[in-house]
Amino acid sequence: MPWSRNRKTSAGTADPAVAGAQLSGTTTPIKTGAARPRCGTCILRPHCLPAGLAPEPLRKFENMVQHFATLAPGEHLFRVGDTFHSLYAVRTGCLKTCAVDPNGREHVLNFHFVGEIIGIDAIFPEQHFADAIALVESSVCHLPYRAISQFAREVPELQVQLVRALSRHVFSMTSISGDFSAEERLAAFLIMVSARHRLAGGGSTELQLAMSRQDIANYLRLATETVSRILARFQKSGLLQANRRQITLLNPDGLYAIAECMNPYSRGGINRRRPDKDATRS
Repeated sequence: MPWSRNRKTSAGTADPAVAGAQLSGTTTPIKTGAARPRCGTCILRPHCLPAGLAPEPLRKFENMVQHFATLAPGEHLFRVGDTFHSLYAVRTGCLKTCAVDPNGREHVLNFHFVGEIIGIDAIFPEQHFADAIALVESSVCHLPYRAISQFAREVPELQVQLVRALSRHVFSMTSISGDFSAEERLAAFLIMVSARHRLAGGGSTELQLAMSRQDIANYLRLATETVSRILARFQKSGLLQANRRQITLLNPDGLYAIAECMNPYSRGGINRRRPDKDATRS
């Protein structure tokens, strides 16, 4: 993305920390935990890269997970221009990836929930073209890409999981593209968050959103006022109840009906409930 070395802060001034990282190619330092995470006992394992690994390959995979990082709200996991070394698996919390154009406008590219992989889009250019920022207190596992990709040549199950992670990333980045209405986009977003909450073991109707309405609007390419107005309309229609970032889905099927046209599985004639199982975007 050609927005790297002229990145500006919201005040419109150059960000020297980002510029320094871009020019030097160094990776943004992050706080690391003292203990190495154990994949074998992690409840997210069925949805992460080591899913399906036999005990011995799993032990070797665990040894490759160098550490886990903790991030405070607003802290960067990596920045535009940082050299790509690792993938990151979200253990707790939620992060957003975003880029800032030369005019200082932020563009939210994606949200990353528990059990998901961050950094896949940097494999080809070998550097990050977006900032990854914690929206709430979060933690991630550090997965060194070179070691894991080499190990995947020996373990077909790991290779399958890497391809699935790549496919999920492409799916999430393309599913909102199209000429959809504001109501359809917001309904699809809420259904997507519900599916991802369920995948991580949370409730599917009680949503505590980590992102602001401004971030949601940016991601959906809508005005913040439009998002607030549609939420009020959905609430008046009995589809949900909204209290700041707490969203209760009162009629998930009604929201799903609004978002149906955005569901690639439905467009392809595939069972509409399949996205919930794969935690993909509706």
